[in-house]
Amino acid sequence: MSTPILQARVIAEPGHAQVLIAELTDRARQLLGPDVTYRAQTRTARRTGYVRVYLTATRKEASTHDGDH
Repeated sequence: MSTPILQARVIAEPGHAQVLIAELTDRARQLLGPDVTYRAQTRTARRTGYVRVYLTATRKEASTHDGDH
């Protein structure tokens, strides 16, 4: 697995957190280019009614083909 090139954490009400992560992902795509994989993971937060959403961006790994010599 590749080392992350971007990590962000958003803590907010669920609807607001999803909007923020979507906007951050969109902006990161503009800045980092097409060869990046984005993953968002949602967890509960300590504060009632809030969630933590983690966004991680990693470079896509070059695929290897077993048939190539």
